Amino acid sequence: MAHHTRAIYDKLTDMARAAKTPDDGRSIDQRRADALVELCLGTNPHTGAADEAAGIAAKVQVTVGAGTLLGLDNQPGELAGYGPIPADMARELAACGTWRRLLTDPATGTLLDYGRTTYRPPAALAEFVRARDVTCRFPGCRQPAWRSDLDHVIPYPHGPTATENLGPLCRRHHDLKQHGWDVQRDPDGSYTWTAPSGHTYVSPPEPYQDP
Repeated sequence: MAHHTRAIYDKLTDMARAAKTPDDGRSIDQRRADALVELCLGTNPHTGAADEAAGIAAKVQVTVGAGTLLGLDNQPGELAGYGPIPADMARELAACGTWRRLLTDPATGTLLDYGRTTYRPPAALAEFVRARDVTCRFPGCRQPAWRSDLDHVIPYPHGPTATENLGPLCRRHHDLKQHGWDVQRDPDGSYTWTAPSGHTYVSPPEPYQDP
């Protein structure tokens, strides 16, 4: 193993020396570090150039607020497996990355939108939807939400596992949906059901009383 280590070091040194230019202010060790990144990921971190021949794509997850991305504030981002990173670094990583929107509860930070990455709603999301809708969302049904299935209004994976695409349905009405009934969730929280006959029925959102 020692000879492998030495060979790697010599390779990085050769790459570092070859990368030296008159206006390059990096030390030899910094150039070695950048050469290692280029070898592993196919991208030169100093120039930003990609090595197409490498055919390697690296994935890192950075969580950053919309306000930070838009330059409205400088809240730190979160690099998965590492911890907080400065806002400038988060913006730099976001500029050359693939974005995925995650919706969180502003009061608790609970994740409310898992996109199309998971079918089964995690506990916090399921609890939120059941608390919001209270009962089965078929018109007139009073089966408690906690005794109901959580249904994707637009079937997964075409529809996301998210608050606006989930609603509780008791087993009877969940089965009914699979046999010709259509349902959509409206922006105001109402559920509009269409029977095979074409007749429509609306289940309005549950009202909440101020304490």
